[in-house]
Amino acid sequence: MDRVGNPFEPGAGTEPPELTGRRPVMEEARVALARTKAGRFEKSVILIGLRGVGKTVLLNRIQLMAKEAGYLSEFIESPEKDRLPDILVPALRRILLSFDTKEQVSTVGRAAWNALKAFAKGFKVKVGDVEVGMDLDHSRGTADSGMLERDLTDLIVSIGEAAKASKKSIAILIDELQYLKEPELAALITALHRVSQLKLPVILFGAGLPQIALDHERFVRCRDILGIDHNLRSLREQLGGRHLGGDRRHRDHGARRLAGSCGPF
Repeated sequence: MDRVGNPFEPGAGTEPPELTGRRPVMEEARVALARTKAGRFEKSVILIGLRGVGKTVLLNRIQLMAKEAGYLSEFIESPEKDRLPDILVPALRRILLSFDTKEQVSTVGRAAWNALKAFAKGFKVKVGDVEVGMDLDHSRGTADSGMLERDLTDLIVSIGEAAKASKKSIAILIDELQYLKEPELAALITALHRVSQLKLPVILFGAGLPQIALDHERFVRCRDILGIDHNLRSLREQLGGRHLGGDRRHRDHGARRLAGSCGPF
């Protein structure tokens, strides 16, 4: 096989030239983005699969779709030891900062900032060595109970209301969800479910290993991302359509090796 011309080069999170067998997932994401932006009820989506099946690649492609659709978006990779508030607050802060000044000081804009301040203070969130704080007085009773599920719901709803008033849509993408503690994942899903019920323009696309496949399908769409071996026919066709050298038998052998041991994208 011509190594220079070989389009399939493994690399963690690196997009291959062909997203073999992923069209249904991408179409589902497109529809979810369109429905959310239109103010219709839509569930967030979690991609579940083993390492190397291309979950990160799909999240990157979905973020690109979101940006092209006019969304504000943040891509977060969940580190193994960080808490959910520690990774979420900086991302939500960047989203609010992308609103123009008039939108930020509007009633709903200030409410969103106040909720973020209360949440960050309550869970002692720091960015680098500096504790996050905004020079605003927060309204008591919003995102300040100390209970993660309730406060996170208050926070994301407040940001969703500010986005709706400003005619903006927000997509949050979180990779490596399996590193979140179960109460954190449950709180995140509950918050996004409430946003869906209120038809606010906020949606989550997440990805993680199969151990996160818990009883959350009532609130989010969980989609199994299968390995390349389940798409061998499409892969063989793509290999056969490129001038990579060798006959059909060698190309089939190459397809099987890619399907079985190509490593992560």
